[in-house]
Amino acid sequence: MAGPTAPVEPAASPPGSPALPPAGGAAGGSTTCPASAPADDSQTALSKRMSDDPDLAAGEQPAKRVRVTRSSASKELAKDKAVVEVSDGPVLVPLPTTDTVPQGVDPAVWARPLPGGQPLVWAKGRGALCEALPYFKSFKSSLHSKDLVAQGFLIDSATEARDVFGAQVIISSVGGNRIKDAETGTMVRRSDASESDRGYKAIKNAYQNNNLVAVIAGEANPLYPCRPPCAYAVLGWFHVTDIWREQQKASPDSKPISTWHIRFEMADLTQESWWIPKGVTTPDCPGDLTVRCPIKDCKDCKTPSKEIFQCGWICLNFECKEYFTLPGGKQLNHETLAYTDIFLKERTPFEGEIPPIRPPVPDATGCHGTEFALRVGFVCPDCGCCNRRVFWNRWVCENPNCGHNHEAPMLPYPAEELIKENEAFDKEMQNKREKWGVNGNWFNDPNFLYDPYATIFHRGYLQFSQTLQLGGFHVRQYFLPNSDGEVLGSFSILSASTEVNKRPGGSDDLFRQLELTDIGLRRNPAAVFGHKLEGYTRHFQQNFGARYKFGVTVQSKGFGEAPDVILKALHRLIWAKKMCVAHSNAFIRTLPERWVGPDAIVPEDGDFNELLALGYMEKDKINYHDDGESELGPVVAALSLGSPSTMSFRFKRKTGFWFPMYTDRGRRCYKEALEVVMKHGDMMVMVGPRIQKIYEHTVDPYGKRRFSLTARYIDPAKMTSQEDIDDAAVKGAIPEHARAFTYDGF
Repeated sequence: MAGPTAPVEPAASPPGSPALPPAGGAAGGSTTCPASAPADDSQTALSKRMSDDPDLAAGEQPAKRVRVTRSSASKELAKDKAVVEVSDGPVLVPLPTTDTVPQGVDPAVWARPLPGGQPLVWAKGRGALCEALPYFKSFKSSLHSKDLVAQGFLIDSATEARDVFGAQVIISSVGGNRIKDAETGTMVRRSDASESDRGYKAIKNAYQNNNLVAVIAGEANPLYPCRPPCAYAVLGWFHVTDIWREQQKASPDSKPISTWHIRFEMADLTQESWWIPKGVTTPDCPGDLTVRCPIKDCKDCKTPSKEIFQCGWICLNFECKEYFTLPGGKQLNHETLAYTDIFLKERTPFEGEIPPIRPPVPDATGCHGTEFALRVGFVCPDCGCCNRRVFWNRWVCENPNCGHNHEAPMLPYPAEELIKENEAFDKEMQNKREKWGVNGNWFNDPNFLYDPYATIFHRGYLQFSQTLQLGGFHVRQYFLPNSDGEVLGSFSILSASTEVNKRPGGSDDLFRQLELTDIGLRRNPAAVFGHKLEGYTRHFQQNFGARYKFGVTVQSKGFGEAPDVILKALHRLIWAKKMCVAHSNAFIRTLPERWVGPDAIVPEDGDFNELLALGYMEKDKINYHDDGESELGPVVAALSLGSPSTMSFRFKRKTGFWFPMYTDRGRRCYKEALEVVMKHGDMMVMVGPRIQKIYEHTVDPYGKRRFSLTARYIDPAKMTSQEDIDDAAVKGAIPEHARAFTYDGF
């Protein structure tokens, strides 16, 4: 602890500075309290005092002398856009200026005055905020830390009674242990804060290491001094001056709960606070570099604590029997407890360089376009809006008032890089294969088939498989059962030979053509569409042919608009479908009838009328899902190009299997029953509609650039809309010139 009680005392910290709070916890950290910013004159006066009297910072306080500096980039940025007056300057943020209260907005919030300036960095949604900012990557929690050091802190709807949202001082709490109150519906603490909390440790480490923390305000913060200009706005760089543990009560009759509290102070005390209405003064501003809170030692535990409350000095050492009680055993009134003006006005200037709060745009130097460094979002250099990387080949600002966009480099991925990826991948997969004993013939079965593709293969459940040679592909066909052992269909992996890939018009050529052709790949909303918490797919998509509806709205073009590279891939998949369906049906017909499930044998005629193209950059993946939409035909096929990947199958929950389970994102799920490798040029085919009801699958790429082209048949007879039926007839028709791309397997 450091702060009001002086537990852990860093070298640069004044004695008795408040203790550090825990930084973790999704519900934790909202800072807020009545406040405003100093009027222009008082802010200028503070700046002048610091520049005219450099000894002022050290003259009358126990802390050592410090100096505030800013990097040259920060100075240039501040000079250009640091504070933009609403009345005079260009409107960078689409400020809500209308008098009409928008639907769904609290009239009391709308009645607040407009801010005196504009944020340098802001976001319309949580996803863009987290993807664009290097110092805040927390999609749910209020705190983002790296290596257990706090980097960014969000103050949003969850606030405590004594939170402060001031011009230069933010006071908030951290740590989880919140539950929803059944009567009020608000989140309340359920247990005392702990020093083992990761959030507390992250904040404490930032305090002791003198690290800056970016503080971000959410529009739902009830203590916002102005009308919030956007969903999320960065207040600036702050440093932690105090951390302590104090008691809170959810209601007068409830038991006191001890929580970690943090006092953040603006790092650059000359910076104007855009969130304060112009001309409004605040209790905590201007700060006074000569003022210090009194510090007293507890008579019982001998620990020093700051006098931070108006009721008088109290011991803030949680382990002391006199903790949070007034001298003489007087009862504290939690309802009226408030911080002193001295505690809010004292200032501890930050020592060190202050970087620009607006991060630079991604640097493409030495990159080919799909590396993770370029996969991230960006902060618009023109308006400060945080943006996701939505488009495969360019960055576009999401601010409708801006219009900034610039091309992203998309250079051919070097063959030597693909070779390195595959070498590392092969080594890792072989280790996994040995770990799971995929090819261990433990019972000396004379019919045992060596499997070069599976890395996880539970043969006891997946009892039937066969090996085939189809054209230039070595094929492993697995027959997937239900919990009664009835075969539901098959899954085939077609491994391409080097000769097949290198042939003119082969997979190597298809990969290079996709790299250089703009086929319209982009990410699309996947959850709570249009909301500030809207989520996007991790991969990039473009649909061709009939519309494919799978929970994500994907833009679709007809096959008549598709580039030749798409039509060539489609014909490869049509060939793979015909081959695998024929062999799957033939094998299943040899099984005893009691081992064959319903719909395991499927029709062998018909072509695909839809193809979904997916692009994966470094660290992209697609989570577990099925292809069981009601309009789909019984066969799904996919072609993989570029970096290697694995494809895994597991039984869906509540399907009756006696099989090991694990926790995946908070849910109990079955472990993988089958996992295979998919390399450049490989294809996969799933046969049988019941497979999608019992199994789900995922694809996990291992490199920096991969394309997946998946074909399906969208059955017009199962469509509910005449518009969709008509659309499928037109867009799903394969153009006549594509007959030249008919594939023969080599």
